[in-house]
Amino acid sequence: MLIFLLLIIALFFIKLLRDSLFFVWLWQVKEYRIDRMISYLKSKKEILKNNLFYILIFILFVSYFIFLKNYPLVFQYLALIFFASSFAQTIMEIKNRTLKRPKNTFKIKVIYFLLVLVYFSYFICWNSSIQKMGNLFEQKTALLILFILLSNTLVISAIIFLINPFFNYKKQKIIMNAIEKMKRLKKIKVIGITGSYGKTSTKEFLYTILSSKYKVVKTEGNNNTNIGVAYTVLNKVSDEYDYFICEMGAYKIAEITEICSIVNPKIGILTGINEQHIELFGSIENTRKAKFELIEALPDDGFALLNENIQSIKPEVKVKDIQYFSKGLANEIKYINNNIEFKYKNQAFQTNILGKHYIENIISAIMVAEHLGMKLDEIAREVEKIKPTEYMMRKLKGLNNSVFIDDSYSANPDGVLAALDYLSDVDQDYQKIIVFPGIIELGKKSDEIHRKLFIRINQVCDVAYIMNSDLKDIIDEMKEINCKYIFENDFEKVSETIRKDLKEKTAILFESRGAGVVMRKLKK
Repeated sequence: MLIFLLLIIALFFIKLLRDSLFFVWLWQVKEYRIDRMISYLKSKKEILKNNLFYILIFILFVSYFIFLKNYPLVFQYLALIFFASSFAQTIMEIKNRTLKRPKNTFKIKVIYFLLVLVYFSYFICWNSSIQKMGNLFEQKTALLILFILLSNTLVISAIIFLINPFFNYKKQKIIMNAIEKMKRLKKIKVIGITGSYGKTSTKEFLYTILSSKYKVVKTEGNNNTNIGVAYTVLNKVSDEYDYFICEMGAYKIAEITEICSIVNPKIGILTGINEQHIELFGSIENTRKAKFELIEALPDDGFALLNENIQSIKPEVKVKDIQYFSKGLANEIKYINNNIEFKYKNQAFQTNILGKHYIENIISAIMVAEHLGMKLDEIAREVEKIKPTEYMMRKLKGLNNSVFIDDSYSANPDGVLAALDYLSDVDQDYQKIIVFPGIIELGKKSDEIHRKLFIRINQVCDVAYIMNSDLKDIIDEMKEINCKYIFENDFEKVSETIRKDLKEKTAILFESRGAGVVMRKLKK
């Protein structure tokens, strides 16, 4: 019986380690922000169900313990089955490289050190209790296991809340150092880019164009938070460069203002505004206010470039030179062999990026380059060098001569619709599939926005793998369904199902980061 119990305990520790890795990873991905974590948990019913399972087992066991004074053998077998199945799941995740684990940082090391300390304290107390009540070893052990499983997420969260003030102090010191460094720089000028969508692609377009004539540095990837920008300033920015292209992200009012206080932008590009992260902002009006903080931070002699779709908004700003861009400024748009050709001010432009929705981002980059003194013919030569990157929609060769359309870098409502428009333009002989986990942090607007997206999916796609079962009710409400909807949350099952049925003349759109995991599995 002791061996049986030790086996349960060993499997329990494996599950505890796996759950701890996942939850710490989740906090790291959500930037240790309670607002983003709450938003995530509210949208994940399976996590609630999992916790309810633990609570139910805990209540049942305590009931037996109190009223029967005897630990029933059935609970040992149930525990063994539960932990063994969890162990099998963990092994599969390791094999398929889907096991979630945080990046190894100093903060992560501190979190795990304190977590081990807490659990060590648990076992010291447990051991002391066992010595006093030796005949209740099994009951005490089971209670300890259930208590730890039940409290694990709370303990990790408490540790993060405990250490956050220290790390926030450290972060503020780094930000202050970046501010002081920027004050000492005399030559370099800062171009800030913000918006609900198109920030990264606009940054990459502008960097390619300006780099032909000037020395340019940029924030990398989606490294667009206050601390990310501060690290970029300290490690990369100097007066050896002419321009610093700074992508600025935000989830709340005043966060763009803080980034602007670090870099003091002279030029600002506002790519557009939609419902992305509206749950965190609180309203579309708050989103507008937050994004316009970049324009409000510009000096009198600065330059502001705004998407035409927000032209009706009249902010109170110091900057005098405000211009607007849109896809409408391009004409004679042609899509030939994966190349987009268009004219702007009678100058022909050509690039091999996918999707006509990128044209307005290219136009904004052209207008800024023009403002900085580049001629349209030399800008056109650099636009030709623009190629799809991991931050943009890309067309890749798939299995069995299929076509993979990778739009997995991020997802926002306008971007998904634009990607579906591109998929719609693919040869009509092709079967069209989308893999889509849904869009996060939409709050009360989630059903309305996803309903709009599903209507378009219904028009374009033959098969849709929706990797979020919480969205099933929206599909059930649709009166006419032309697309085959498959709800499956498991990355491995989705990739295996697609692999079995994948044939020539199939185009698959991978939309959002979760879909990117499926695509990478299919490419192996």
